Amino acid sequence: MNKTRRIALYIYLVLAGIGLQFELGDMASKDITLEAGRDLILNLLVLTAFFLPFFFLIKRMAKKLSVEPLVLGTALFGGAFIAGWLSFAGNSLIDIINSNFIKDPAVFNAWTNALTAPFAEEFFKSLTAFAALYILGRKDIQSVLIAGLSSGFGFQVIEDIAYVSRVTFGGQYSGSLEAVGRIAGGLASHTLYTAVVTVGVYLLFSTAYKKYRLFGLWCVVSTVANHFIWNSPFFETEHRINIVVGFLFAFLVATFIEVYRLVLKEKKTD
Repeated sequence: MNKTRRIALYIYLVLAGIGLQFELGDMASKDITLEAGRDLILNLLVLTAFFLPFFFLIKRMAKKLSVEPLVLGTALFGGAFIAGWLSFAGNSLIDIINSNFIKDPAVFNAWTNALTAPFAEEFFKSLTAFAALYILGRKDIQSVLIAGLSSGFGFQVIEDIAYVSRVTFGGQYSGSLEAVGRIAGGLASHTLYTAVVTVGVYLLFSTAYKKYRLFGLWCVVSTVANHFIWNSPFFETEHRINIVVGFLFAFLVATFIEVYRLVLKEKKTD
């Protein structure tokens, strides 16, 4: 590891240290009852039943693509404790900017999640994945895919824990139901978002994959648009059958499948 990468690693660890305190320190400082703490553990076990298979699937995919576990672990750690708090700061900054243009409080509240998260979160999750790749000296497209998956997965784990904890400590709603709700939307969420965007950015700027630049652009734009619609009022409905969810899920998963096929094809030609 050269000097520049050692400096990058140090910065990565500093940012992760801030994130550890931001994500877990605040939770640990809560003044909660023994019953609430017990409920939180049970609710997190519900999430774990979903997270573990997802993790082992990424691990198996990394093995099939001949990507070292260090790539998975480094990007996952960064996604959990770097991308999260940076995205929070980015969302807050965009909110401040938007508040100068959107004066109607009802409109602002309805659209704030759609106008912040798709841009700040996708940027910082992918940036974290590329930072991990730079530190480890990996430039192959297989590592890019695994780093994107891992960064998004780490982000998703911490975000889901935060949501479930907030509801559990609030005491007004069932934390278990919140966990189930997070799982329902988790199959096509941050893990796949970041994988697709990270590979898309790589294809856009890599000189070795010029022929895939249009597909790379599709990966980035379609995923940000998907996240935007998911967070917008268009997503909301009073009916149990939500056609918008079906289309968002299908587009994201189909795009990821095409990304994975491309990576497999390029691995065979290496």
